[in-house]
Amino acid sequence: MKKLPYKMMIPGPVEVDDEVLEAMGSPVRPHYGPEWKEFYRQTLDILKQVFNTKGDIFLMVGSGSVGLDACIGSGFSTGEKILVGNNGFFGDRLISIAESYGLIVIPVRAEWGKPLTAEQFEIAYQQHPDACGVAVVHLETSTTILNPIQEIGPVVKKHGGVFMVDAVSSLGGVPFAMDEWCIDLCVSATQKCLGAAPGLAPVAVGPRGWEAIDRNPKKAHGWYGDLRVWRWYADNWGDWHPSPITMATNNVAGLNVSLNQLMAEGISTRLGRYQSFALRLRSGLRAMGLQPFTPDELMTPVLTAVNCPPEIKSGEIITFLANEYHVKISPGLGEMKEKIFRIGHMSPVLMEKDIDFVLEALQAFLKSRGR
Repeated sequence: MKKLPYKMMIPGPVEVDDEVLEAMGSPVRPHYGPEWKEFYRQTLDILKQVFNTKGDIFLMVGSGSVGLDACIGSGFSTGEKILVGNNGFFGDRLISIAESYGLIVIPVRAEWGKPLTAEQFEIAYQQHPDACGVAVVHLETSTTILNPIQEIGPVVKKHGGVFMVDAVSSLGGVPFAMDEWCIDLCVSATQKCLGAAPGLAPVAVGPRGWEAIDRNPKKAHGWYGDLRVWRWYADNWGDWHPSPITMATNNVAGLNVSLNQLMAEGISTRLGRYQSFALRLRSGLRAMGLQPFTPDELMTPVLTAVNCPPEIKSGEIITFLANEYHVKISPGLGEMKEKIFRIGHMSPVLMEKDIDFVLEALQAFLKSRGR
């Protein structure tokens, strides 16, 4: 497979290891039978370690949004009230998904670039004690903010709610403890910190998540995104055909390689490497007069947003880096599209030299503008 001529430093999809690509390019295998069952089970077992959960794991074919759709649609019923954290573009998406199921959405808002707080949800519960649960984005990639889900989870549990977390961009890149943090439903995606290609959405369901899903057996929900369907096949066909659909077997093969690489490196070692990349990048940015969008205490180790210099739009920087240095970075999203640019450093194959290369490219851009 011919590689693209770009260094991918966007917030996903990420560059993947050649061994992952080789696994994806291997002969297509069947999605059932004893060999597949064992291979699939081993992949899910590693994911349980990454999620830090004893709950159930499913691999849904699609982007992370299909998992979010499944969790919100399965865990809540039309007419129920849900508190949704919103401090960025993907908080908006959670609201859109919830509203599509006829849920009564109570937004819990923070300014773009600021984290949500547990206190906000405590106040929201006091004002809306009939809320059935909470949905929050962990890493809001539109602003690079990490929301404190480890503090929000106990608040939700205290009030008897269901806690659903969007960990699409955080799982495998920052510390994560699903069970300890009282998370009941959780969704990620393979094309970011997990270091694989797009196409799979890992979904984790804990005991309280199942209680929420089962409390209303008459949910008007589609078949594919109904997590009860996925559980039925795992329970009844798991000895030979563990998923209700034709699984994307080559994508699972690639994910299996990337997960084994993560475990071989060690999760804590991998996270420490990302942390060092973020610090190196932020130091280099400041040295050339560019300011990170967030202060260091709100630093995200796998993604950095940078304020554009005065009178310069993000698209100008992105185009220069792509054309002159073959580096792909991203603009902001939504209201921040032209005000910031975002540099992803969540790929397992990145090294210090890649951080230095993007800094060199940014320095060249500034020089081209006489700065």
